Amino acid sequence: MDNDPARSADDATFTNYAELLRDAPGAVEAPASDSATKVLVAGSPEYLAAEQRKAELQGPVTGLIALKYGAGDSPAVTILATEHREGLDDPELAYLRRYVEELEPASGAVLILEGQYDTNEYVPQDIAEAAAMGEFTLMAAAARERGVEVIPAEADPHAIVASILVERPDITRAELAVHYTIKALNDVMGGYGQSQDLSAVAPYIHHCIGIAGDAAEGGWVEHSTSRDEVRALDESGQAEIDVEAEQLIPKLNEAFAQIVPGQSLLVRQPDGRYRLDYDLTRQPVLWDPTPEANGGNETILTDISRLDMLMRDRHTLALTKAAVAAGKSPTVAFGNSHLSTLRPALEAEFPAL
Repeated sequence: MDNDPARSADDATFTNYAELLRDAPGAVEAPASDSATKVLVAGSPEYLAAEQRKAELQGPVTGLIALKYGAGDSPAVTILATEHREGLDDPELAYLRRYVEELEPASGAVLILEGQYDTNEYVPQDIAEAAAMGEFTLMAAAARERGVEVIPAEADPHAIVASILVERPDITRAELAVHYTIKALNDVMGGYGQSQDLSAVAPYIHHCIGIAGDAAEGGWVEHSTSRDEVRALDESGQAEIDVEAEQLIPKLNEAFAQIVPGQSLLVRQPDGRYRLDYDLTRQPVLWDPTPEANGGNETILTDISRLDMLMRDRHTLALTKAAVAAGKSPTVAFGNSHLSTLRPALEAEFPAL
């Protein structure tokens, strides 16, 4: 498949990944050992070298990297590694839309998409609106129109945290709470220096902090909330979350100051609103898995980012193997940094075409 080819059902099924893995003997779980999976760890010399080389693979127009791997005599796995763009007019997204529209639902084609979880309920019906949310939401929307099966590539983040703590028990739940919260906070707050009512941000702060675990596990929240629960809070639930958030924000600021000395994240204003007090868009961002390559310093958040990426990559690899074992022809789409980590594992599992 060329990177820049000349060629310019009512509802897709979002497959339950746990069920797919369970039903695929021999491809049920990603091995725990990196030496077994051959997934590279972000920040390793091998990963940095792969990052340097990936420009050689990118299409000159789309910026997309497209690779095919085979199983037996016929292609089984297509990899589409993207640059995280948005908008229908972007060449990369225009290609990805055409690619999905030309898939044949009856052929066993299935999409495994980064950034997608366990439902398509929140994928916009309008294709332009979906494209504004990025390439994977666009692909999910196009798949729904085409009737193509979709497997969400994102694992439950609570399971990711559990795996991280197995590998690195020295990492604290406070550090994990900071990591997952700051990744969402800039969008939730509307940018550096912006203020929001507590009720507008409390559910998201609560959810992200809860990824690090609830009180029974040593976390800060009494009960963790799922993405769907955040979206569906009723009035009483919102009030409860607001009260707890007022207790969580000082803890978040204290933990953040341990990582970025002298800095707070959220500051309460005289009018009761909260202001984002740290520019989370400054480069390299705090969750960059390779900050040293971009002029930054490593922190505990660097370690968490690398482990988070490793666990997600293991999960993607397991899903891909399971889909092939189930007789599917998966197209796996993810940001191109994941190609740098996953390519050795993919080449070990499937012969390249």
